[in-house]
Amino acid sequence: FYGSVFLANSNSIYKNIGESSDTICFMRSLAKPIQASILFDYDITKYLEDDEIAIFSGSHAGSLRHIEVLENVLNKFSLNCDYLSIEPSKPLDLRNFDGIETKLHNNCSAKHTMMAIICRYLDFNYNYTDSNHPLQILIKEKQKELSGYDSDILTFDGCSTPLWGLPFKNIIKAYFNLFHDKKYNRLIYAIMNNPDIYGGYNRLDSDIIKMSGNKLFSKVGAGGLVLVYNFEKDEILLIKLAQDNNDVRKLILLDILNKIDWLKNDVEEFIYNQKKKIVAKYYYSFTI
Repeated sequence: FYGSVFLANSNSIYKNIGESSDTICFMRSLAKPIQASILFDYDITKYLEDDEIAIFSGSHAGSLRHIEVLENVLNKFSLNCDYLSIEPSKPLDLRNFDGIETKLHNNCSAKHTMMAIICRYLDFNYNYTDSNHPLQILIKEKQKELSGYDSDILTFDGCSTPLWGLPFKNIIKAYFNLFHDKKYNRLIYAIMNNPDIYGGYNRLDSDIIKMSGNKLFSKVGAGGLVLVYNFEKDEILLIKLAQDNNDVRKLILLDILNKIDWLKNDVEEFIYNQKKKIVAKYYYSFTI
Protein backbone atom coordinates (compact mmCIF):
# COMPACT_ATOMS: atom_id res chain seq x y z
CA PHE A 1 0.00 0.00 0.00
CA TYR A 2 1.24 3.42 -0.96
CA GLY A 3 0.17 6.80 0.29
CA SER A 4 1.00 10.17 1.74
CA VAL A 5 1.05 11.37 5.34
CA PHE A 6 1.10 15.01 6.47
CA LEU A 7 1.55 16.22 10.04
CA ALA A 8 0.90 19.93 10.52
CA ASN A 9 0.50 22.67 13.06
CA SER A 10 -1.28 25.93 12.26
CA ASN A 11 1.94 27.41 10.89
CA SER A 12 3.10 24.69 8.50
CA ILE A 13 3.33 21.04 7.54
CA TYR A 14 6.35 20.04 9.58
CA LYS A 15 6.57 16.36 8.68
CA ASN A 16 5.40 14.42 5.64
CA ILE A 17 6.07 11.46 3.39
CA GLY A 18 4.76 10.69 -0.06
CA GLU A 19 3.24 13.30 -2.37
CA SER A 20 4.12 16.98 -2.27
CA SER A 21 1.80 19.14 -0.18
CA ASP A 22 1.09 21.06 -3.42
CA THR A 23 -0.46 18.00 -5.07
CA ILE A 24 -4.14 18.48 -5.92
CA CYS A 25 -6.57 16.12 -4.21
CA PHE A 26 -10.36 15.79 -4.26
CA MET A 27 -11.62 15.69 -0.67
CA ARG A 28 -14.52 13.31 -1.29
CA SER A 29 -16.44 13.02 2.00
CA LEU A 30 -13.68 14.93 3.76
CA ALA A 31 -15.46 17.96 2.26
CA LYS A 32 -18.68 17.40 4.25
CA PRO A 33 -17.83 19.46 7.37
CA ILE A 34 -16.57 22.24 5.06
CA GLN A 35 -19.81 22.08 3.08
CA ALA A 36 -21.89 22.00 6.28
CA SER A 37 -20.18 25.16 7.54
CA ILE A 38 -22.25 27.14 5.04
CA LEU A 39 -25.23 26.67 7.39
CA PHE A 40 -23.65 29.22 9.72
CA ASP A 41 -23.83 31.97 7.12
CA TYR A 42 -27.61 31.99 7.59
CA ASP A 43 -30.02 31.89 10.51
CA ILE A 44 -31.28 28.49 9.36
CA THR A 45 -29.26 27.02 12.24
CA LYS A 46 -31.87 28.26 14.74
CA TYR A 47 -34.23 25.66 13.27
CA LEU A 48 -31.70 22.82 13.53
CA GLU A 49 -30.84 20.50 16.42
CA ASP A 50 -27.23 19.55 17.15
CA ASP A 51 -27.76 15.94 16.03
CA GLU A 52 -29.03 17.23 12.67
CA ILE A 53 -25.96 19.44 12.22
CA ALA A 54 -23.75 16.48 13.16
CA ILE A 55 -25.30 14.10 10.65
CA PHE A 56 -25.07 16.73 7.88
CA SER A 57 -21.30 16.83 8.49
CA GLY A 58 -20.66 13.10 8.33
CA SER A 59 -21.00 9.87 6.38
CA HIS A 60 -23.52 7.92 8.41
CA ALA A 61 -23.93 4.14 8.56
CA GLY A 62 -27.64 4.13 7.70
CA SER A 63 -28.69 2.79 11.10
CA LEU A 64 -32.27 3.16 12.31
CA ARG A 65 -31.42 6.26 14.34
CA HIS A 66 -29.84 7.93 11.30
CA ILE A 67 -32.96 7.36 9.22
CA GLU A 68 -35.12 8.75 12.02
CA VAL A 69 -33.06 11.97 12.28
CA LEU A 70 -33.15 12.53 8.51
CA GLU A 71 -36.89 11.84 8.21
CA ASN A 72 -37.59 14.29 11.03
CA VAL A 73 -35.54 17.11 9.53
CA LEU A 74 -37.07 16.59 6.07
CA ASN A 75 -40.54 16.77 7.61
CA LYS A 76 -39.56 19.92 9.50
CA PHE A 77 -38.87 21.67 6.18
CA SER A 78 -41.86 20.10 4.37
CA LEU A 79 -39.63 17.96 2.16
CA ASN A 80 -39.30 14.25 1.40
CA CYS A 81 -36.88 11.89 -0.31
CA ASP A 82 -38.13 12.87 -3.76
CA TYR A 83 -36.17 16.10 -3.40
CA LEU A 84 -32.87 14.24 -2.90
CA SER A 85 -30.70 13.71 -6.01
CA ILE A 86 -29.20 10.47 -4.79
CA GLU A 87 -29.63 6.78 -5.51
CA PRO A 88 -31.09 4.26 -3.04
CA SER A 89 -28.52 1.92 -1.53
CA LYS A 90 -27.95 -0.60 1.21
CA PRO A 91 -26.92 0.88 4.55
CA LEU A 92 -23.39 0.35 5.80
CA ASP A 93 -24.95 -0.96 9.03
CA LEU A 94 -26.80 -4.12 8.03
CA ARG A 95 -27.80 -5.21 11.55
CA ASN A 96 -31.46 -4.17 11.25
CA PHE A 97 -31.70 -3.84 7.48
CA ASP A 98 -34.97 -5.21 6.08
CA GLY A 99 -33.64 -5.58 2.54
CA ILE A 100 -35.47 -2.56 1.13
CA GLU A 101 -32.95 -0.01 -0.14
CA THR A 102 -33.86 3.66 0.23
CA LYS A 103 -32.22 7.00 -0.51
CA LEU A 104 -31.82 7.69 3.20
CA HIS A 105 -29.73 4.52 3.64
CA ASN A 106 -27.09 6.03 1.35
CA ASN A 107 -24.18 7.26 3.46
CA CYS A 108 -24.22 10.61 1.64
CA SER A 109 -27.95 11.17 2.14
CA ALA A 110 -27.42 13.58 5.05
CA LYS A 111 -25.35 15.90 2.84
CA HIS A 112 -28.11 15.79 0.21
CA THR A 113 -30.74 16.44 2.88
CA MET A 114 -28.78 19.48 4.04
CA MET A 115 -28.50 20.78 0.48
CA ALA A 116 -32.23 20.29 -0.10
CA ILE A 117 -33.24 22.15 3.07
CA ILE A 118 -30.88 25.02 2.24
CA CYS A 119 -32.52 25.21 -1.20
CA ARG A 120 -35.91 25.34 0.52
CA TYR A 121 -34.75 28.01 2.96
CA LEU A 122 -33.06 30.23 0.33
CA ASP A 123 -35.73 29.61 -2.29
CA PHE A 124 -33.37 27.93 -4.76
CA ASN A 125 -34.46 25.27 -7.22
CA TYR A 126 -33.62 21.67 -6.27
CA ASN A 127 -31.19 20.94 -9.09
CA TYR A 128 -28.41 21.33 -6.53
CA THR A 129 -26.00 18.83 -8.10
CA ASP A 130 -25.35 21.25 -10.98
CA SER A 131 -21.95 22.88 -10.44
CA ASN A 132 -23.47 26.22 -11.52
CA HIS A 133 -26.34 25.98 -9.05
CA PRO A 134 -26.38 28.97 -6.64
CA LEU A 135 -25.89 26.65 -3.66
CA GLN A 136 -22.78 25.06 -5.20
CA ILE A 137 -21.41 28.52 -6.00
CA LEU A 138 -21.84 29.42 -2.32
CA ILE A 139 -20.12 26.18 -1.27
CA LYS A 140 -17.26 26.82 -3.69
CA GLU A 141 -16.82 30.31 -2.22
CA LYS A 142 -16.89 28.87 1.29
CA GLN A 143 -14.16 26.39 0.35
CA LYS A 144 -12.10 29.26 -1.09
CA GLU A 145 -12.66 31.34 2.06
CA LEU A 146 -11.51 28.55 4.40
CA SER A 147 -8.73 27.07 2.27
CA GLY A 148 -7.28 30.22 0.75
CA TYR A 149 -7.30 28.53 -2.66
CA ASP A 150 -9.52 29.41 -5.62
CA SER A 151 -9.98 26.11 -7.44
CA ASP A 152 -11.43 25.59 -10.90
CA ILE A 153 -10.55 21.89 -10.99
CA LEU A 154 -13.96 20.24 -10.95
CA THR A 155 -15.15 16.67 -10.60
CA PHE A 156 -18.26 15.02 -9.14
CA ASP A 157 -18.35 12.81 -6.10
CA GLY A 158 -19.74 9.28 -6.24
CA CYS A 159 -23.07 10.66 -4.98
CA SER A 160 -23.19 13.22 -7.84
CA THR A 161 -22.36 16.45 -5.98
CA PRO A 162 -19.61 18.78 -7.29
CA LEU A 163 -16.11 18.73 -5.81
CA TRP A 164 -13.33 21.23 -6.45
CA GLY A 165 -9.77 19.98 -6.06
CA LEU A 166 -7.41 21.39 -3.44
CA PRO A 167 -3.70 20.95 -2.72
CA PHE A 168 -3.14 18.88 0.41
CA LYS A 169 -1.76 21.92 2.24
CA ASN A 170 -4.96 23.87 1.54
CA ILE A 171 -7.18 21.02 2.76
CA ILE A 172 -5.25 21.25 6.02
CA LYS A 173 -5.56 25.05 6.04
CA ALA A 174 -9.33 24.82 5.52
CA TYR A 175 -9.68 22.58 8.55
CA PHE A 176 -7.48 24.76 10.73
CA ASN A 177 -9.64 27.76 9.82
CA LEU A 178 -12.77 25.74 10.56
CA PHE A 179 -11.49 24.87 14.04
CA HIS A 180 -10.07 28.31 14.81
CA ASP A 181 -13.12 30.40 13.85
CA LYS A 182 -15.64 30.77 16.70
CA LYS A 183 -18.37 31.07 14.07
CA TYR A 184 -18.18 27.29 13.62
CA ASN A 185 -17.95 26.31 17.29
CA ARG A 186 -21.44 24.85 17.27
CA LEU A 187 -20.63 22.72 14.21
CA ILE A 188 -17.63 21.19 15.99
CA TYR A 189 -19.54 20.86 19.26
CA ALA A 190 -22.41 19.08 17.47
CA ILE A 191 -20.06 16.52 15.89
CA MET A 192 -18.01 15.85 19.00
CA ASN A 193 -21.10 15.37 21.16
CA ASN A 194 -22.95 13.19 18.63
CA PRO A 195 -20.28 10.85 17.22
CA ASP A 196 -22.75 8.00 16.67
CA ILE A 197 -25.06 10.27 14.68
CA TYR A 198 -22.12 11.78 12.78
CA GLY A 199 -20.95 8.37 11.56
CA GLY A 200 -22.02 5.52 13.77
CA TYR A 201 -21.59 1.78 13.72
CA ASN A 202 -18.16 0.66 12.48
CA ARG A 203 -17.30 4.13 11.16
CA LEU A 204 -13.64 4.96 11.69
CA ASP A 205 -14.10 8.67 12.36
CA SER A 206 -16.72 8.04 15.06
CA ASP A 207 -14.48 5.40 16.63
CA ILE A 208 -11.51 7.78 16.78
CA ILE A 209 -13.58 10.47 18.51
CA LYS A 210 -14.83 7.99 21.12
CA MET A 211 -11.53 6.13 21.60
CA SER A 212 -9.76 9.43 22.27
CA GLY A 213 -12.29 10.60 24.83
CA ASN A 214 -13.24 13.52 22.54
CA LYS A 215 -9.61 14.73 22.35
CA LEU A 216 -9.44 13.97 18.63
CA PHE A 217 -11.76 14.93 15.77
CA SER A 218 -11.72 12.77 12.67
CA LYS A 219 -13.30 12.62 9.22
CA VAL A 220 -12.89 9.91 6.59
CA GLY A 221 -13.30 10.12 2.84
CA ALA A 222 -13.43 7.60 0.04
CA GLY A 223 -10.19 6.88 -1.77
CA GLY A 224 -8.14 6.22 1.36
CA LEU A 225 -8.58 9.63 2.99
CA VAL A 226 -8.69 10.35 6.72
CA LEU A 227 -8.02 13.54 8.68
CA VAL A 228 -7.53 13.85 12.44
CA TYR A 229 -7.42 17.09 14.47
CA ASN A 230 -5.81 17.06 17.90
CA PHE A 231 -7.51 19.65 20.14
CA GLU A 232 -4.76 19.68 22.77
CA LYS A 233 -1.85 20.04 20.35
CA ASP A 234 -3.74 22.09 17.73
CA GLU A 235 -2.30 19.83 15.04
CA ILE A 236 -3.68 17.95 12.05
CA LEU A 237 -2.77 14.54 10.66
CA LEU A 238 -3.87 13.89 7.07
CA ILE A 239 -3.49 10.53 5.34
CA LYS A 240 -4.24 9.75 1.69
CA LEU A 241 -3.75 6.20 0.45
CA ALA A 242 -3.36 5.46 -3.24
CA GLN A 243 -5.55 2.38 -2.81
CA ASP A 244 -9.01 2.34 -1.24
CA ASN A 245 -9.13 -0.27 1.53
CA ASN A 246 -10.88 0.57 4.80
CA ASP A 247 -9.17 -2.17 6.84
CA VAL A 248 -5.69 -1.06 5.84
CA ARG A 249 -6.58 2.62 6.27
CA LYS A 250 -7.72 1.91 9.83
CA LEU A 251 -4.61 -0.08 10.64
CA ILE A 252 -2.28 2.58 9.24
CA LEU A 253 -4.13 5.40 11.00
CA LEU A 254 -4.10 3.71 14.40
CA ASP A 255 -0.48 2.69 13.96
CA ILE A 256 0.56 6.28 13.19
CA LEU A 257 -1.62 7.76 15.96
CA ASN A 258 0.10 5.35 18.33
CA LYS A 259 3.60 6.27 17.07
CA ILE A 260 3.04 10.03 17.40
CA ASP A 261 1.49 9.55 20.85
CA TRP A 262 -1.96 10.87 19.97
CA LEU A 263 -3.84 7.70 20.81
CA LYS A 264 -2.44 4.88 22.90
CA ASN A 265 -5.20 3.69 25.23
CA ASP A 266 -6.13 0.12 24.35
CA VAL A 267 -4.97 0.37 20.73
CA GLU A 268 -1.57 -1.35 20.84
CA GLU A 269 -3.06 -4.84 21.23
CA PHE A 270 -5.62 -4.06 18.52
CA ILE A 271 -2.86 -2.94 16.14
CA TYR A 272 -0.84 -6.06 16.88
CA ASN A 273 -3.79 -8.37 16.24
CA GLN A 274 -4.81 -6.54 13.07
CA LYS A 275 -1.28 -6.70 11.70
CA LYS A 276 -1.31 -10.47 12.14
CA LYS A 277 -4.58 -10.66 10.16
CA ILE A 278 -3.98 -8.04 7.48
CA VAL A 279 -0.30 -8.41 6.71
CA ALA A 280 -1.01 -11.97 5.62
CA LYS A 281 -2.78 -10.39 2.64
CA TYR A 282 -1.36 -6.87 2.44
CA TYR A 283 1.98 -5.22 2.90
CA TYR A 284 2.44 -1.65 3.95
CA SER A 285 5.42 0.38 5.08
CA PHE A 286 5.00 3.78 6.69
CA THR A 287 7.42 5.61 8.94
CA ILE A 288 6.85 8.99 10.50
